[in-house]
Amino acid sequence: MADTGRVREPEAAKIRALRSIADLAGDGLAERMRVDAAARVLTIARRALQLQVAPAATAGSAGVVADLALRWDPTTTTATEYLEALSVLQLDAFLAAAPGWAASVRAANSDVMQDQRRVA
Repeated sequence: MADTGRVREPEAAKIRALRSIADLAGDGLAERMRVDAAARVLTIARRALQLQVAPAATAGSAGVVADLALRWDPTTTTATEYLEALSVLQLDAFLAAAPGWAASVRAANSDVMQDQRRVA
């Protein structure tokens, strides 16, 4: 009888579960959460830039967010892969700049946000 791989599926699931548990037990979960949060910010920033609701050139540290979002090519790498290739310092700077970037985009679009509140 040919090996269909079905026997190995439960074993592979156990290995994946044990790896996840090892991440929880160590520092892996915290780093995974940082990268996941950064991937969400990167995706939002890229979309905002494409929709032209965020300026491509942002002053100060918030420019880090726009710069990385513009350099990321989602057709070649995922957001997670792109961010994992950054240095720890670059990722830290990106995450630190994200709230300021978001605040500047919100302020630049306050007229649109006010209109939405009236409609809702």
